[in-house]
Amino acid sequence: MPTGHVVTMLNASPPQRAVGVLLAMPRDRIDALLAAMDGRLIARMLIAAEPERRAALLGHLDDARLAAELALLPLTEAAAVLAALPATRARPQLDRVTSENLAMLLDAMPGPQRRRLVDVLDPLRLADLRRVAYEKKVIESLRRTAAGLHWVPDDPGSNLLAGVMHRLFGISLCYVDRGSLQSAAVAAAQRVFADQQVHGLLLVTNAAPSVQATEMLTGSDHGGTPTLVVTWDPDDNDGVLGRALVRLAG
Repeated sequence: MPTGHVVTMLNASPPQRAVGVLLAMPRDRIDALLAAMDGRLIARMLIAAEPERRAALLGHLDDARLAAELALLPLTEAAAVLAALPATRARPQLDRVTSENLAMLLDAMPGPQRRRLVDVLDPLRLADLRRVAYEKKVIESLRRTAAGLHWVPDDPGSNLLAGVMHRLFGISLCYVDRGSLQSAAVAAAQRVFADQQVHGLLLVTNAAPSVQATEMLTGSDHGGTPTLVVTWDPDDNDGVLGRALVRLAG
């Protein structure tokens, strides 16, 4: 039977049955069929297969092919596939995506599967996930207090522009995984907004400013733009950030 006809037949079959039919074929035939398949059919089979058959099917898909198929799937479907994979096959896929996309994928998984995959992540990725979660909370709060919130164009950092009371303000999200907010973070934020013509700069952080950072903010050579640091926790209310923007607005 031509390859296209077999793929159509497998696509019309219940996914568990499709896996069994596929894996009963010679290896070269399996590889040819997988090469002709749509990623959604592969995803359905991976999700539905029993662990032993899933492992056998994964033996025909290298990490690059698996990544290519996952990239084409909607978020919820990609998350379902990753949740079904053994940790040894899931981690290379998780390492390929940005921390922002990784956070969304993990959020779309059931709790037990999410915890299983989080346990195999590199500690640096975990710290970055904590950053993403913190920034998400800050942005949600700011959107309830500020209008016209958007990212600074062509900037790889966590910096936003916010229109408040007919003025434009810069907002730098400065998550600190350990320790205090350092002066380097203050200087970096001031550099980002030096050419943005903002009326003030707000640094939102989860940490207390270091002595050096505080001195930079209060010194006469701090850059000219009114700058305020607010230590904000996700448990704090929106008023903390709202009042800080009002203070900057003068």
